[in-house]
Amino acid sequence: MPSQNIKNIQFDDKISIGVEIIPVDKNYVAQSANLTTAHRASFYCILWFQEGYPTHQVDFVPIKVRPGSLLFVGKDSVQFFDQTNNFKAKVLLFTDAFFCKNDNDIKYLNRTPLFHTFDSSLQCILSVSEKLNTLWTFMEHEEKAPHDRFKPILLRNYLESFLLQAERTIGDKVNTPSANENYKEIFFSFKELAEKHFKEQKPVSYYSEKLYISAKVLSRTTQKLSGKTPKHILDERLLLEAKRLLMHDTSAGKEIGYSLGFTEPTNFIKFFRKHAGKTPLAFRAHYRQSKGQ
Repeated sequence: MPSQNIKNIQFDDKISIGVEIIPVDKNYVAQSANLTTAHRASFYCILWFQEGYPTHQVDFVPIKVRPGSLLFVGKDSVQFFDQTNNFKAKVLLFTDAFFCKNDNDIKYLNRTPLFHTFDSSLQCILSVSEKLNTLWTFMEHEEKAPHDRFKPILLRNYLESFLLQAERTIGDKVNTPSANENYKEIFFSFKELAEKHFKEQKPVSYYSEKLYISAKVLSRTTQKLSGKTPKHILDERLLLEAKRLLMHDTSAGKEIGYSLGFTEPTNFIKFFRKHAGKTPLAFRAHYRQSKGQ
């Protein structure tokens, strides 16, 4: 079977105001062309697994979930649903356009530990509490109600309460209590810049200059909060994107290298081999073999 491109799923604004709750199970996944392969959603997802013990994959991290688990998946992450184990879940989808009324809301979604952790290998998962269950029920009832001018306002307020309650539940489990606010501000600003420019801007100096700080301060900040240097974080993000494309895009390896800002195919091969332990072609071949393609 040939490799398939990563599917980019856009939110269907024609059937929703920017938020939707969908029941999902193994059969639903099997019948949905968008969900049977790896896909990248342009919106935020909160998955409530209610029955079964599936393994949900987010950016190459297999996550074994239990009934009663909530999994928070940020916008533009690559997901893959379990197609082997039976399960039942509900998925809440929402766009930043729906949630964000002002710049503070945008900043919140860009920084909340629910969707962003200091370790890219971690995903936020927690058990459903009574309060979260109640707020989800409010959202579900309102989402099904006839549309009027109060519906989007109430849904947005319920959603905000749900996210804040979830943050209260996780506390410091995925945050860093010793980090002061200045370090956090620098760290998140760096991560936001990196997300926008990691393909075309490789030098750490570009980011420190944009943040109006020295490279030394930036390095001290990232190591304090994540244990990684700025270069490590940039290389990690670039490697993740390279893996995504090699696994789910049919483009030739050198074309993927060009799309990631490498001017010579050999430079891309050297970078990938250094960080992944094998060449891009070997990585792709291994993935296809493991999938029986």
